[in-house]
Amino acid sequence: MTGHILEKLAGHPFHLDDEGIAWVQSTFDALSLHEKLGQIVLPLCRDLSAESLSVPLSHHVGGVHRMPSRSEQELRASAEFLQSRTAIPLLMTCDIEFSEKSSVAAGTSYPNQMTIAATGDPEQARRMGAVAGSEGGYLGFNASWTPVADLAVNFRSNVVNTRSFGSDVPTVMAMTAAYQQGARSAGFASCVKHWPGDGLDDRDQHFATTHNTMSMAEWRDTFGKIYADTIAKGVQVVMAGHITLPAYTAELGAAARSPAHMPATLNFDLCTTLLRDELGFNGLVVSDASGMVGFNARGARRELVPLCIAAGCDILLFPDDLDEDLDHLKSGLQNGSLTQARVDEAVLRVLALKASLKLHRTGGLLPSEADRSRFLGASEHAGWSNSAAEAGITLVKDTQALLPLDPGHHKRILLAQLDSRMSPSGPLPQLQFADLMRERGFDVTLYKKGEEIDPAAHDIGIYLMAEEGVSAKENLGPHWEDLHGLFPHSMDRLWDYLPTLYVSLGTPFLLYHMPECKTFVNGYAAVPPVQKALVAALLGDIPFAGKSPVDPTCGLAEALL
Repeated sequence: MTGHILEKLAGHPFHLDDEGIAWVQSTFDALSLHEKLGQIVLPLCRDLSAESLSVPLSHHVGGVHRMPSRSEQELRASAEFLQSRTAIPLLMTCDIEFSEKSSVAAGTSYPNQMTIAATGDPEQARRMGAVAGSEGGYLGFNASWTPVADLAVNFRSNVVNTRSFGSDVPTVMAMTAAYQQGARSAGFASCVKHWPGDGLDDRDQHFATTHNTMSMAEWRDTFGKIYADTIAKGVQVVMAGHITLPAYTAELGAAARSPAHMPATLNFDLCTTLLRDELGFNGLVVSDASGMVGFNARGARRELVPLCIAAGCDILLFPDDLDEDLDHLKSGLQNGSLTQARVDEAVLRVLALKASLKLHRTGGLLPSEADRSRFLGASEHAGWSNSAAEAGITLVKDTQALLPLDPGHHKRILLAQLDSRMSPSGPLPQLQFADLMRERGFDVTLYKKGEEIDPAAHDIGIYLMAEEGVSAKENLGPHWEDLHGLFPHSMDRLWDYLPTLYVSLGTPFLLYHMPECKTFVNGYAAVPPVQKALVAALLGDIPFAGKSPVDPTCGLAEALL
């Protein structure tokens, strides 16, 4: 049986040579049941101490996930420790989404996916993937669960938003394919998420099982096209989301093997029949984080863990309790809810991915510190980041002809922004915009909520909001209460007193909340290169070159008047 699977895995997308196939076969043959089960779980390691890392190693896990925001020293040391103490090289995974929350802290500050999409240039996406692979590889990673291939079609979906390449299917296809090419050229495994497609439900899988409510005709013309294209172009990993696709269950009718309320991570029809049989995906399927409510709300974990593998996922991501989840897998084998054949197939796919990354040759050895400048924070990477930032700034409207700004006419600025910025995981850096404007000769006064506005004391007003789309964040609205104070002050607006500009360095959908705003700019990301590009665009040093990858009016025609 393994010979048949290996013959299949030798082809697209792993393309294993004879040496790679032989390594997969010999490695597989030597595994005990406990070691096989270890290969198909991948824990999240927040504690990078040797003592803590020794626990997953003792279970022969297939890989570990670490946060790229940790220090360079921590990441390299932990990667070297892990790879030097395992007989089978590990998948070392991360999420390098280039958001403020999910970036390589020690590397290049880079704009997010929607900024890249606003440039309209797939080469920018290829560079983005190459930077992720190069900088991540130096820190001991070999796979990132990126890019996001979801469609930002529902402006109320905070979990998609700027994490995506927008709402236009051809754009998302082109950018996704280019990102993959760049990542693989740097030695990274390429991945797309979140199967079968997020962006319609306004809820977040971290908090609920969410739904893709498209008809199958619409799905095949959108998400189906995106996944078919990325599969044809060699994506090696698909991350299944805690997302349902009820129309597919209805289409299958009596042939459906899973109920419609089960998400892809637990749904044989979605993970196997649709993804593998219809679209022909022959790579590795990984579940999204199994600690999310979208997964655990579907039943008892002792039943869900084996069901996840039985449905078609090859890796269970982020087990809650490693010992318990391994026991759940063993129990599934004993009670028949999980077959040995399905476990073996999953293990072989994990090993095949490792062989395709040449881990059987390199052992996951990290690049030499002598080559640091070539891999991490390279000047070329900084140049690419600045180029993308400048090409992405988008002027949505300026019906009052306020721009460009100049210190001679707009010297005194009243700036309203949040006092403190937070991601769901903690504080974010203070924005540099005010200091950058002061450097260009402007007097910038920070507005304090509740203060009376004196029009004679200022020439213009600027709102600056900087909240990207991000998982586990429930509010990306304009935060009037935080800017102006409790009701009724939350009804105040700077443009009632001053010519005013609104800038969003995050979600591109805020004009929906203020269609009367006369000058509106989207920058999509708050990283320093984008803030610098924003200042240059506002002052007319560079053109507003970005084209919106979504409808910034959210269907409100009045918003552009």
